[in-house]
Amino acid sequence: MAGEDTFPKLLKRNCERWGDKKVALRFKDFGIWWPYTWKDYYEKAKLFGLGLKSLGLERGDKVSVIGDNAPEAFFAELGAQAVGGIEVGLYTDAIGLELKYLVEHSDTKFAVVDDQEQVDKFLQIRHELPQLTKIIYWDSKGLSNYDDPLLISFSRVCELGERYDKEQPGFFEKCIREGNDDDVALLLYTSGTRDLPKGAILTYRNILSALEAVMKIDSWTEDAKTFSFLPLAWIPEQVFGIGGPLLTGCSVSFPEQPETVQTDVREIGPTQLSYGARQWESLTSMMQAQISESGFFNKFVFNLLLPIGYKWADLITSDKKASIFWRFLHTLADWVLFRHIRDDMGLSHLRFAWTSAASLSPDSFRLLQAIGIPLRAHYASTEVCAICNSGKEFKMETVGRPVPGTKVKISEEGEILVRGDQVFKGYYKDPEATSKAIKDGWFHTGDAGFLDDNGHLIFLDRLADLTELGGGAKVAPQYIESRLRFSPYIKDAIAIADKEKNFVSTLVTISFENVGRWAEKNRIPYTTYIDLSQKKEVYDLIYREILRVNKVIPNISRIQKFVLLHKEFDPDESELTRTRKLRRDFIKSRYSELIAGIYSGMAEISVAAQVRYQDGRAAEVRTGVRVMNVDEGQLK
Repeated sequence: MAGEDTFPKLLKRNCERWGDKKVALRFKDFGIWWPYTWKDYYEKAKLFGLGLKSLGLERGDKVSVIGDNAPEAFFAELGAQAVGGIEVGLYTDAIGLELKYLVEHSDTKFAVVDDQEQVDKFLQIRHELPQLTKIIYWDSKGLSNYDDPLLISFSRVCELGERYDKEQPGFFEKCIREGNDDDVALLLYTSGTRDLPKGAILTYRNILSALEAVMKIDSWTEDAKTFSFLPLAWIPEQVFGIGGPLLTGCSVSFPEQPETVQTDVREIGPTQLSYGARQWESLTSMMQAQISESGFFNKFVFNLLLPIGYKWADLITSDKKASIFWRFLHTLADWVLFRHIRDDMGLSHLRFAWTSAASLSPDSFRLLQAIGIPLRAHYASTEVCAICNSGKEFKMETVGRPVPGTKVKISEEGEILVRGDQVFKGYYKDPEATSKAIKDGWFHTGDAGFLDDNGHLIFLDRLADLTELGGGAKVAPQYIESRLRFSPYIKDAIAIADKEKNFVSTLVTISFENVGRWAEKNRIPYTTYIDLSQKKEVYDLIYREILRVNKVIPNISRIQKFVLLHKEFDPDESELTRTRKLRRDFIKSRYSELIAGIYSGMAEISVAAQVRYQDGRAAEVRTGVRVMNVDEGQLK
């Protein structure tokens, strides 16, 4: 890094190197892409940072950022960090109760928010947050009649910064010079799948050392293009949206709206991308649903050429040299089919892509590789930005080798332990949790896995989620669930298994969109999600998907009973984390009567369900949820 050991120092270097000659950020407004150069990026961050300083920000103060991905969020983070602030990422869809805990626990002094929706969330809890000094908004739509001393616009803060710069010229640059790689850059909160989220303290050294390690595996170039749509509260966005572009000088693009991500990705054509496992699985589900609903000829071509893609992926990942015959077949298949699929997804120009956050279904991984997406398994956590990366050494069952400069070992209990510069500093205001997580310099991930003979790490599941059945056999629920989510008709699933159970069952939520289209095509009438989920034809459809999964998992892990839930899992109801991970203990507790009914041999279980009508009215109804026994196979 040649002395540029913080984000603000890198931003200043890039401004001096490229100025107005190179685009750093692109955002879309009313269908038009607008650029910010590196000079613009630096100047906006400078004015905002100095504006915060004029409002009373001191070194070490926390600045929370919440909203849809936009350049203002980046200006806020870099500006705050330059004058000694610490950025706290918040998830856009967090509800008031969650915000209160995170803002209060992090001692947030300034909240930088997107729009009226986020302003309203904070105003509802303002009296419970006495330490909150200002709420700064960058989209003023709908806020013209708001009259609250706590509120101030983003542009007004920049005006204060401009005045501060005139009064104290050179102060901003002085602050940047005083920063170093041991300074805290971020306070990012864990998912909180079992307990309350913990604030991971990450320094610039933690993040930049991880970035330099992964850049030795995959080339990040100055002309690369990344796409920002993941929350800043999630470490992959800090890597792909903030840190990586600052190190290399590549450009970042922002979607116009969350709903236009797919269209905007296609227009930009990113060269590198990071999606969570759920996003990749959603893409494969959408692709399979479109193929299944297409005409005879399209289905025929897809089914004819896909095996060529699978064969090509197998040849590449096994390091075998492809013959002229297979190179010709793959080129033909790619020209006729695969390149069109990639183009439709907006992924035609990808040089590499990451999957992270959870286990990606091996079936999804293989399908994406087959159509030519250069996918890399990336294993990391909130506390450690990079642990393993598969690079081009892709193996279906592993998450790759430890990144350069990183040590990984397996404890006697089977837990993955990590050591390296990228390991976080500790948990904010929680020394007890920190001492449990970091022992003798080794970070205890809480994940179960093992290293194969070639040094590749095989991730199994969360250590706490690995469970034994009544007979003593070990089961990895996440492995079963990821296989189920490969189906275009299954949105989510949770495998039920513990010492009190003698077999595995699952609670399944259907994909309302894909199953709805399937039902319409097959002339199956339905009204609501509840109605559709309990149709016999839909149970038969999901039954076939269960059979598919049972064929590829160990006998002891095979699903013997399943139910289709009357509703989707919802993060607002604490069933999922904000990163869409299952909160197992909560789900098992919430649906305890349903689970008890499955294992007591009931054929149908009555549950209470919320129905929301188009006019906004809500009502509670009782509905019967069927239990399907896979062994008996109730297909006709």
